[in-house]
Amino acid sequence: MDASNIKTDASRQRRVPGDETVNWSDPSLSTRAVREYLEALDEEALAETLPKRLSLTDPQSCWTAAPGGPALFAYSTNYLIDNEHGVIVDV
Repeated sequence: MDASNIKTDASRQRRVPGDETVNWSDPSLSTRAVREYLEALDEEALAETLPKRLSLTDPQSCWTAAPGGPALFAYSTNYLIDNEHGVIVDV
C-alpha cells in the first residue's frame, strides 16, 4: 500500500470550522466545485463525520497536516501495488 497527498487548488484563507453552518445558496460561494459537491452530497454520511476544516473553494478536499510542512487542503490517494509485477492493482 502506498499513500500520497495531492495538494488542491483551495485557498487556506477561505475555510471555516467543519461544524459551522454555511449558507451555500450565497452567490459568492457558487463555484462549480461547490455546486458539484452539493449535487453529490449524501447528508446522512456527512452527519456521521464532520471535517475539522471545510474549504469554501473546494469542499471535497480534506484539511491535512502532512509531515514537514504547513497544513493544507489536499486529496488523499491510496494505491495497492503488486510489487512482484510492478502493477497498480487498485486506487
